[in-house]
Amino acid sequence: MKKASFTLLILLLSVFAVSAQDLLTIDRAIEIGLSNNYGIIIAKNSRQISENNASPGNAGMLPKIDLNAGYSHGLSNAKVTNMAGYEINNPTANSDLFTAGINLNWTVFDGLKMFIKYDKLKKLEEIGDLNVKISVENTLARIMAAYYEIIRQEKETEILKEQVGISEFRLDLAKLKYETGSGSELEFLKASVELNADISNLSNQKTVYMNSLATLNELMARDVTSKFGVKDTILINYQLNYDSLRAGMREANRNLLLYNRNVDVSVLNMKSARAVQWPTLGLTTGINYLNSQTEASITNYNRNFGAVVGVTAYMNIFDGLNMQRDYRNAKISYASSELEVKQLENHLEAHLLKIYNEYMNQLQLITFEKESVAMAGKNMEIARESFEVGAISSLQLREIQKNLLDANTRLVDAEFRTKLTETALLLISGKLLK
Repeated sequence: MKKASFTLLILLLSVFAVSAQDLLTIDRAIEIGLSNNYGIIIAKNSRQISENNASPGNAGMLPKIDLNAGYSHGLSNAKVTNMAGYEINNPTANSDLFTAGINLNWTVFDGLKMFIKYDKLKKLEEIGDLNVKISVENTLARIMAAYYEIIRQEKETEILKEQVGISEFRLDLAKLKYETGSGSELEFLKASVELNADISNLSNQKTVYMNSLATLNELMARDVTSKFGVKDTILINYQLNYDSLRAGMREANRNLLLYNRNVDVSVLNMKSARAVQWPTLGLTTGINYLNSQTEASITNYNRNFGAVVGVTAYMNIFDGLNMQRDYRNAKISYASSELEVKQLENHLEAHLLKIYNEYMNQLQLITFEKESVAMAGKNMEIARESFEVGAISSLQLREIQKNLLDANTRLVDAEFRTKLTETALLLISGKLLK
């Protein structure tokens, strides 16, 4: 008996030590998680790359300017004779060549491929932004679920502590009856065993509770051993409306928006495959300088400096029908992307309805379980009084005790599952992230 009481005292003190830490609200947990979560940071980095890529220069809309310069020195055995009889025979002829220039190349027309590519880069930027929002939403949902799981485990810990208290009362009374001769040793031993079982369940529950703290710390990307307390109430939203959720899903579901952006990219891919068949026109201009001095030629000095302007044109006449093949493939990809959108819409419609049905069922269960808890609690009060005066047996008290445990546990579970379905409904309808 002393060992059991000591174990219970240690458990209670450890639970109190956790609850005495700084109180972590759900809003603060979300704030920390969204700031530190590694997945969100990685998604933001990918979005930044997409933003950097979405530039006119990357699309090929701007000219390219190159600056070049070069110098070379040569030593050769030169022997040169021209028609006029002038002859050079120099076994150590030196030569120097210096070149420099600045050149501009600008594609002025390529079948509008550059404009199509720029539009595609902007769509990819939007896709990057949607991926960040999807990562944020999913992380937000996981943080909320982890936070409410802690509340659930904390409540179940309190329920088991209450059960231990009832079992201690039962053991104390069984011991008193045994010592005074009005009760049996069997009843006393049975009460001792069942108290130990309740303390063991409480110990296991404490481990589950501590692990739930570690899970939330992990999601917030901070030291997993950080201790904190949470609010002890799960606030249920009873006002969610199916039609409003469905309208929000079709307009704001991030995954659906992402699939629609993929359709836009497929359209641009078709346009790009068609634009390849047009000619490409380019403008080139530059200023070049050349200075050549040599002992190995009749012309031993040459200098050129001037501007160059030119126009280039290119058009593929036949490439083995690859351009037509690329266009047909792009058209098939576009058709597939449209089907994927319809498939996702159908999946989301079914998923939303299932979750909403579960949400409504859980709301009803909360009402029923609250009534059950109230009745089980009242029944427990009567049973304790009856057991004290010997009106009911120890076995009957244990059964009533178990009914109270089950009713309290079902209520906590119903509240937790309702909050999970509520979060899932807000997530699928695009309302979770404001």
